[in-house]
Amino acid sequence: MSSDKPVETRSQKLDLIQSFLQQVPGRVSAILENWHQLVHSDWDGKMLDMLIERITTLAESGGKFGVPQITQSGNSLIGHLSDYHNTGLKPQHDDVVALDGLIHAFKDASIQACNQQAESLIHEASESEDSESPKAAGECQVFLLGIDEGLAASLTRNLQAKNFDVALLADADEMIHHYEINPDDHCILISHTDWLGQLFPESKTGGLWNKENGLPGVPVAFIADNNDLNTRLAAMRVDANAYWSKPVDPFLVAKRVQEMTTSEVDALYRVLIVEDDPAQADFADAILSKADFKCRSVIDPLQVMDALQAFKPDLILMDLYMPGASGTELTTIIREQNEFVDVPIVFLSGEQDLDKQLKALSFGGEDFLSKPIAPKHLISTVTNRIRRARQLNNRLGGQARSEKETGLHTRNYLMERLDALLLADSSIDETTCVLNLQIDNPEHLVASVGIGGMDVVLAEVARHLKNHLQSQDVLTRFGDSSLGLLLSRGSLEQIESLADNLCQSVSKQIIEVDNSTVGTTLSIGIYSLEAGNQDSRSIIAHAQIASREAQEAGGNQVKLSKPEPKDEDTASDESDIGNLIARAFDENLFNIFFQPVVALQGSPEAHYQTLIRLQEPDGKLHLAGDFIPAAEEMGLISKIDQWTTRQAINVVNEHRKQGNLLHLFVSQSTDLLENIERMTWLQEKHRSGHITAKNLTFEFNINEVGKNLNSAKICFDMLQKIGITTLLTRVTLTPETERTIRHLPISYIKLDYSLLSGNGEGIKEVITLAHELKIKVIAPQVEDPRSIAILWSSGTDFVQGNFVQRPENNLIYDFTESVLN
Repeated sequence: MSSDKPVETRSQKLDLIQSFLQQVPGRVSAILENWHQLVHSDWDGKMLDMLIERITTLAESGGKFGVPQITQSGNSLIGHLSDYHNTGLKPQHDDVVALDGLIHAFKDASIQACNQQAESLIHEASESEDSESPKAAGECQVFLLGIDEGLAASLTRNLQAKNFDVALLADADEMIHHYEINPDDHCILISHTDWLGQLFPESKTGGLWNKENGLPGVPVAFIADNNDLNTRLAAMRVDANAYWSKPVDPFLVAKRVQEMTTSEVDALYRVLIVEDDPAQADFADAILSKADFKCRSVIDPLQVMDALQAFKPDLILMDLYMPGASGTELTTIIREQNEFVDVPIVFLSGEQDLDKQLKALSFGGEDFLSKPIAPKHLISTVTNRIRRARQLNNRLGGQARSEKETGLHTRNYLMERLDALLLADSSIDETTCVLNLQIDNPEHLVASVGIGGMDVVLAEVARHLKNHLQSQDVLTRFGDSSLGLLLSRGSLEQIESLADNLCQSVSKQIIEVDNSTVGTTLSIGIYSLEAGNQDSRSIIAHAQIASREAQEAGGNQVKLSKPEPKDEDTASDESDIGNLIARAFDENLFNIFFQPVVALQGSPEAHYQTLIRLQEPDGKLHLAGDFIPAAEEMGLISKIDQWTTRQAINVVNEHRKQGNLLHLFVSQSTDLLENIERMTWLQEKHRSGHITAKNLTFEFNINEVGKNLNSAKICFDMLQKIGITTLLTRVTLTPETERTIRHLPISYIKLDYSLLSGNGEGIKEVITLAHELKIKVIAPQVEDPRSIAILWSSGTDFVQGNFVQRPENNLIYDFTESVLN
């Protein structure tokens, strides 16, 4: 019954993967809709079951089809939802907020991973095509006509990143002349609508009209200054392949052009025919196969699920009345499978009753064809339904690039755009930079308008900034109080001047939040992209470091991150440290040292601070302060955090096997606050029993956490659920400190050394506040007996420092015989 032609095993695998990738956006959309229904249903148990089942199915499919990010993110999400599964418990408001963040993070991670995998597949497919295959994107030329200089430059970069050749045209005559002498050339035109009439005269002769059939001779897309309906209709009437009104996103334009050029390669649409009459199945198979569809027939309707899993169709052509199971029953079952929720189903039947046809469609079908059917009608219906489904999937893939609270693009979208630019090899003479725009003194704003009000402030600042930016500039939210900006200009000086203007403009802005009037300023860090420079994470890190320097210099100013002139010895030293860090993971050059954290009131419990060291081949050790800044600039701080955490977990478990209880404090960067992959890994360690309660405490810098309170709250809540407590370091007594400590679920604080270096003023107040909140207080860097006396009298719970014991690479401190008891 099948008309399948023999194909290579690798080709079959690529087809299956491509089919899966196309279905992911629709399946993720269904998961989001399920989540919203669950929240609004007051946590209905059946809806929760369905949500977990959908996520589980997609996570399992991600592993099968080479997208492990979906599996990892999905498993993490399932772990958190399972806390409420079959328990009768309903999450509190804060838990719902945390879960909502995880749901959307899962969505972003899934779609981004699929986009990356799709790019890889396209590249792999283009390499494997023989000379008779349709031309690949890299062999297609894109002409730009009438596009303004800034947008043309950005379009060129994004198109070149997808291996297109790009040429700029001066006028329509140049394009028309090219078509006249190269009528079969594989090219695409992107034109401003100003040239529409000249390119396609109303007489349908000349211009780009095909002389033989009166159809457009060249695929064309239009860009308009506005969304005028008459202009859009005029473009539609010349069969334009795409139409965009400004502001235009060059990245999405390039993706659409890629879809237009690969449509021929993907033309082997897959149709599953479910028909109990072999003759009817053969008829449909023969018609569609002759039209270059790839078909498979199922005569026994009870075998349809197996065929779906094996064949992965783009469309299901199904008889309505069959023995064993009707078409409507099968449709209901198919629609319950997340993987096939968006596959078009077309009913094929002799049923003439319109009411029955409409009822059949209500079960989830897209169309109804009455037997007997003309071959042309069958081919046209199947083709249009598949194309429409693919367009919807592609559109969904481009959705959810912005967040509801601020209307800004997401952090992941900026990273996606940045990665695409790093792959481009543009000859356009322009400078591209990443800017990190940090709200100055965000803690003061939070005090005035609350954490929710900060979203309003960011949205208003962003709205104001857009008035000074070009349509192709990418403005995103990057943290609770920061924005990211990716843009290109003629020179670095122009970008610095723009950044200065943004600072001055925002400083004069008045923002209304819930009847409160506030103002703010920005600290802007700039980092320029260079040919062959590091990856996107490292680039972002450079921009963030520069904005931090701008804040430390007083705020409301711009700092450019660039290598400072150094003498040869200094440059050599920094290069050596960078090379050493890069080698450390493979050559096992990191070491963990331990320093006791001792209870002043006496306790036999073993608490240690973990301290990372970097060892040179000759044995010389570097303290964390010597290499952590370099690791941050290289974008490797998250990898170091992960390594340190893994070592700490291993040490704790080794001692637990020996019957010894051990508690370790482990320093972490704020990268963990929004790193779903690392959180997923921690969740899996907890489920496998490697992380248990009261063994690990993660340390974070209070000043960095204060800039990302929303993310920190979600992260700390999640850590608490898997048994990891949290600690804030560098704590002093300020309104901002008190607000942060009261807002976050923390178990410990470490006093800032400035409180210890004086006569002890302020210590008592901090400790009183902490104890009121049932938070334990640790005094670090204790070097002499005088400090011990002050801390004792102030009520400090723990001390750490060289007076107790210097860091060692062992755990031999005797807590039962502590001299501090």
